[in-house]
Amino acid sequence: MNDQQQLVNAIFNKNSEFEEKGLAIYRRNLQANAVRALQISFPTVLKLIGDELFAYAVELLLKTDPPNSGDWGLWGDSFPKLLETLTALNEYPYVIDIARLDFLIHMQSREKDTHIDMSSMSLLSEHELDQLRLVLNPAIKLLESNYPVIEIYQANHQPEYAEEFLDKAQQKLASNIGGHCLIYRPQLKPLVRAVDSVELNWLRLLQQGKSIGQALDELLMQNQKFSLENWLPLAVQENLIFSLKKT
Repeated sequence: MNDQQQLVNAIFNKNSEFEEKGLAIYRRNLQANAVRALQISFPTVLKLIGDELFAYAVELLLKTDPPNSGDWGLWGDSFPKLLETLTALNEYPYVIDIARLDFLIHMQSREKDTHIDMSSMSLLSEHELDQLRLVLNPAIKLLESNYPVIEIYQANHQPEYAEEFLDKAQQKLASNIGGHCLIYRPQLKPLVRAVDSVELNWLRLLQQGKSIGQALDELLMQNQKFSLENWLPLAVQENLIFSLKKT
């Protein structure tokens, strides 16, 4: 246990040997810092559940999973799991996946900038697809959800289109339609977009280290139509690819 965890435990332990009055000051400061930190990491969750419930959830997280480093920005990966325990959210289960999406976007914003090695693309004209492997940008993340998380997220971050996104979200919720998200960063700002089941499977196969030929064959065996010619230029534009390598 590091010093910061020991201090947090002492602050919330009423049987601590430290003076209660002094601890009360630290407790308020710690709570305020924690709330501010997670407001940055989980902005959509804050909008969905409100200040009071958010602060209560943050206090619970401080007690059950305090930060283990001095960087508040790294703390909060267990926040979605904690939200599952709140009875106030029983009727709003999509909030948990929104929390996962918030944190993936937050962590994406902290990743180092990486750009495609365009010189490696020449391998496409020199080798068979079975001999080539697309290395994805390691910063990209995928999220599968049973809820329309993209529409809910966009409704809270694009106010000019909020009504339109909310209508779509309500329709999908009523029809039990979920969504798959790709979190990526073409330039400085993390972005999120929907991926269909075919592109999701394609990306998963590439993440598993399959060659281009193997991945295409597996999609074909699953009767999933995928166009590498159409996807590749978009992937370069969105900075999804790190490089092309020989297997």
